[in-house]
Amino acid sequence: MTKPGPKPMVKPKWHPADDLTEMQRKFVDYLAYNQGRTTLTKAALEAGYSESRARIEGSELMDNPKVVRYHRWKVNDINRSHTVTNGNYVLRQQRLSQKLEDKGKEDKCLGYETLIGKATGQFSETRFNYNVNAGTIQEKEDRIKRIREIQEENLETKKLLDSKE
Repeated sequence: MTKPGPKPMVKPKWHPADDLTEMQRKFVDYLAYNQGRTTLTKAALEAGYSESRARIEGSELMDNPKVVRYHRWKVNDINRSHTVTNGNYVLRQQRLSQKLEDKGKEDKCLGYETLIGKATGQFSETRFNYNVNAGTIQEKEDRIKRIREIQEENLETKKLLDSKE
C-alpha cells in the first residue's frame, strides 16, 4: 500500500541490491567482504541457507545475473574505498607518527614526518644534472634561464595548491 498524496517528483535512483532478496544480499555481502578467504558454500551458510542445500544454493546464486551484477558492484565499491589517495595516505602517516609520539618514541617519528612532508609537497627535491663543459655559452645561459623558469612555475603551483587548502 502506498502513501496517499502526490507522487514524488524524482524517481528514486536504482541500486543493484534492489532486485535481490535479503538472503541473496547477505550472501553477496559475505562473499565480497571475504574475497579469496571463503567459499560459496560458506557464504550461503552465513546468509541463512540450509546446510543440506548450501553448496547447491551458492553455485546457483552465482549463476543468477542479478546476484552477479550486485557482486561485481559490491566488490568494486569495496576496492574503491581502499584506494590510496594523497589525503588518506597523509592521514595514515599522521596517525602512525602520533602513535609513536604517544608512546614516547619521538625520535622514531622522523621517518613518518618526512613522508608527510614529501606527500604534502613541503620539500623540493628537484635535481638538475647538466654537463657544464658541454655546449656554447649561449646554450648554457638558455639552459639556466629554463631551469629558473621551471623552478618559478613549481613555486607558483605550490602557492596555488596551498591557497586552495
